[in-house]
Amino acid sequence: MGQMKRKDFAHYFDTSTSETLTPDWTLEGIGVEALSLSYNPQIDTFKQIIDDVASSTFDSYQIQSSVSGKRIDKDDEIWKWLNEARKKAESIETKMLEVNMASGTGSGTLSYEALQYNVLIVINEFLGENATISYDVYVKGKPTVGSVTITSGKPTFTESAD
Repeated sequence: MGQMKRKDFAHYFDTSTSETLTPDWTLEGIGVEALSLSYNPQIDTFKQIIDDVASSTFDSYQIQSSVSGKRIDKDDEIWKWLNEARKKAESIETKMLEVNMASGTGSGTLSYEALQYNVLIVINEFLGENATISYDVYVKGKPTVGSVTITSGKPTFTESAD
């Protein structure tokens, strides 16, 4: 298949209101130059008094992303959604989908590998010289592995049976 590119991975946020039971997945990317996930491994390192060398154990990951300097586009649905939280000085608890767009299989409607995350979004900065907004995404717990089909630009997530 060759070298994958950033555009091969799509990130969607559930921008639905709390009253809505069905996710309203909205694609992030307008005005964004970089969005990557930092896994931030949590390591416990200790040295016993009887040893010369310290020992380390893996505890967990603290997955997080920072979107810095998202250029504001007045027609961007993600901007409108973030701005509502900004105006109320609130954080956002929602879901995020990570879709491997290069993994499409099937005939007709393709199925793509996907991860669904529970996330907390907090806004860091607003405006600046180029009218931007910056925010952090904190993953809450482990991702759910599954697949996505996309109809009319909207994904539908199905959890894997494994």
